[in-house]
Amino acid sequence: MTNSTNQNTTTLQNEGQALTTAFNKLKGAFKKSIKAEGFDFRLGTLIKQIKELENVSTLSNKIRKKYKIDTIDRRRTSEAEWLIDNSQSVADFVKKTKFSGTAIASLQNAMRKASKDADTSAKADKPKTDAKASKTVSKETAKVDDKSSKVSNIGQSDTKVENFGKFETKSLLTANDIALEMLVQADTNQVSYKELVTALVEQIKILNTEEVA
Repeated sequence: MTNSTNQNTTTLQNEGQALTTAFNKLKGAFKKSIKAEGFDFRLGTLIKQIKELENVSTLSNKIRKKYKIDTIDRRRTSEAEWLIDNSQSVADFVKKTKFSGTAIASLQNAMRKASKDADTSAKADKPKTDAKASKTVSKETAKVDDKSSKVSNIGQSDTKVENFGKFETKSLLTANDIALEMLVQADTNQVSYKELVTALVEQIKILNTEEVA
């Protein structure tokens, strides 16, 4: 019984070591693939060049066959194109965080999470107005001539305005971005692409029905 247990333990240890070695190779291959001259970097660059040459925003099956990339799945090509669009941000993030994932999808999720955490931290660290300083300013303001004070306050609000002239710009997602996100979520939740498409069609039918009603 003891010999059998020892054999099973050794077998599992060997399998664990083999998987760890394979995973480390995947990490190494991924790090190379997103750098210049790496697979995903080259693929994304090619797609951008094809779109520019063909003057299209989406690659049709005909165009994909024309440039001999029709056997590469669309999710991979979309991720590769995203990599080129965000190459500098990706390089900075990977260098800063020592990202150890093995796929662009996991890289995207990690970057989104880091961005969200940074926004939360920035809001938490926002300096509060010094109460004492505020009172001092109020006293100095009270000394101003009533008449001139009334004139200067015409059309003004007591509401404090912060960061005047600064605007946050939010880029809208393209149809390709939304489609890619749906595919990523489908993989994460083990939903087949066929089920995803069927559900999407049903939801569109429901929305159309509600609009008509």
